[in-house]
Amino acid sequence: MKYLSLFSYLLITLLFASCSSSKKTVAHPQQPSGFNLPDSLPTLPASEIDVQLKIYGPPILAKAEALVPKEFNSDNYPNYSQPSCDFRYKYHFVRSPLSLTCINNKIGIHFTGNYQLSGSKCICTIGKPVSPWISGSCGYGAEPLRKIGINVSSQLSFLPTYKLKTSTKLDNLQAADKCIVSLFSNDVTSLVVDSVRSSVNAFCSTLDATVNGMDFTKTLFETYIKYKTVALSKYGYISINPSAVRLGPLNYSKDTFSIFVGATCKPQLSSDSSSTFILLGFPLLNPNEKRNTASVYLNINYDYAFLSKLLNDTLHNKAFEVDGRTIVIKEASLKGIDHHQVEIKIDFAGTNKGKLYLRGTPVLDAANQTLTIPDISYTLEDEDLALKIGKTLFRNKIKKNLNGKSYLDIGALIKTNMPLLDAKLNEQLSNNIYSAGKVNDLKIIGLLAQKNVIQMQVYANASISLIATLPQ
Repeated sequence: MKYLSLFSYLLITLLFASCSSSKKTVAHPQQPSGFNLPDSLPTLPASEIDVQLKIYGPPILAKAEALVPKEFNSDNYPNYSQPSCDFRYKYHFVRSPLSLTCINNKIGIHFTGNYQLSGSKCICTIGKPVSPWISGSCGYGAEPLRKIGINVSSQLSFLPTYKLKTSTKLDNLQAADKCIVSLFSNDVTSLVVDSVRSSVNAFCSTLDATVNGMDFTKTLFETYIKYKTVALSKYGYISINPSAVRLGPLNYSKDTFSIFVGATCKPQLSSDSSSTFILLGFPLLNPNEKRNTASVYLNINYDYAFLSKLLNDTLHNKAFEVDGRTIVIKEASLKGIDHHQVEIKIDFAGTNKGKLYLRGTPVLDAANQTLTIPDISYTLEDEDLALKIGKTLFRNKIKKNLNGKSYLDIGALIKTNMPLLDAKLNEQLSNNIYSAGKVNDLKIIGLLAQKNVIQMQVYANASISLIATLPQ
């Protein structure tokens, strides 16, 4: 979040930028007649944050492989099962690796199986064998194993209460090769098919019972309460404040699962952790989908003590070379005064030593993305020195309009720092999670100096994906 330090630069540079058209004075100027600022910023629209979550599939498939039995055998195997007095059999079935598809929450599992079967017949009288058993088999010795193809489907649902539900069934079980025991000319394929069908149906019922019994609501709510407000290093506290949560359908392509996760929210960033959280209650899950675009309207409230600390962390002992003179900033402090004005005090040393007081009203032109202070006043004789310090800070982002007034070109500043912003969206977040994305748009849409805080409103639009690789 290092780019947040741009906000602390913003005000000090703006104050420097306006010095070229100012007069030396210590009195607080009245607001100029050319502009009237509101007492508060307008209410922002809700933010829509939608992120595409991608999960690497092979570890999940490995877990599924462990859940589905690899072998299906007849009862009492390797001993014979005897369904009637005159017939007994045994079979051994081994499945292939699973093949998986997933389209809009419908999961398909396909596998084939190879089996071998041995059977025996005899003559029975009054329920007892009275002749020797005549045996036969298929799939043993030089004979090829017989094949069966199996298709299972599971419809996955995400419930509003954040629970999962599956409805799993056997779609198709087809014997590709028949098993006819030649010695007594019996087609015993159905014995294997019926037995395997029974085993697969039992697995489907067990899977549904296991998934449908899971309840993540307690863990989810505890996580939400724990992280409802998050500290952003030294840059304050942020809260997302979701009013709606949505989840798109699950899909699988190549080796990756993907799903869209979204929220409608009112994010707040502040120097005070207690002022960021809006009590909305935890919203129910809405099963719909948007794209992986985050359109964020962010309210930012920084008190002056917090901003002063940010300024000092950034500018303390920062040296500038201006026309052969060395200027070293020793300390900076910021406070609010009347009429939406601010005052900044800078202690500096070096070739020149002294204190610089700057006062004025920051005015944002949101359409042109520029900042000015039309009513700047200061207490430094050398206005050219102040302006040059400001230009040095922001690499000539301070410009002049046709009337000779100085202003800060926010758009140029953001463009210069865009690679840094994009880099923050493309990094490793934890051991198994990576982010990928691009900032499409970023602008300041509101700025107002109050007596106790600086209020800022920012709009950002970005495309974001989270890529997770589950541990093996």
